Amino acid sequence: MEGPTQRDRQDLEGGVPQPVLKILFRLATWRNILILWGVLLLYNLFVLGPAYARIEAISGGVRALDFLIVYRPEKAYEMIAAYGELGRRYYATIAPTLDTVFPLLSAAAFVLTLTRVFPRAFTSEGVLHRALFVPVGAMVADLLENAGIVTMLLVYPRDLRGVALLTSSLSTVKWTAVAAETVLVIIGVAAWAVRAVRGRIEDAPSDQNQRGLPGSRDT
Repeated sequence: MEGPTQRDRQDLEGGVPQPVLKILFRLATWRNILILWGVLLLYNLFVLGPAYARIEAISGGVRALDFLIVYRPEKAYEMIAAYGELGRRYYATIAPTLDTVFPLLSAAAFVLTLTRVFPRAFTSEGVLHRALFVPVGAMVADLLENAGIVTMLLVYPRDLRGVALLTSSLSTVKWTAVAAETVLVIIGVAAWAVRAVRGRIEDAPSDQNQRGLPGSRDT
């Protein structure tokens, strides 16, 4: 069996296909990034936030499973029972619909932000390639977590402990990745700022030397 050719290796950098990277670099403008973050914020405030708040209202204050980082199967089914029939039907409706849009928007916003910031903060391209997997991982974990939650809601009162354990693990992965991608953006912006300041400091002596050269001033 033949191994990867040189062209294959060139078309796949750090696990990210070259055509995908080209598209990301083209899309990662400040205008697109700000639009995505604005849409994400508005969607969370006026669509997804109120939808999950309704679950708490229906169940008498019990939060959605999505917001827990880790939980035992007993805790999951205790909360599912507290939602009531109406709450379970409602939750099973918004999880695969409204809460599918959010992770897609979030992943797009973080991917474009990292694509814009990291090449300006770090000289190694591999840093960006590895960082891009974090928001994608958060998105995949979130979508799979939603699938697990919907499964438990629809088959209740059947107790699927295996599904509950897997869904809890996916929730942990999701929130860990969300924290990691946030930290990556902060690190990238900080590194970009340090690199910019350092560049200005290094350029300052050469500018002064040029001004001091004969003929550099008008007589």
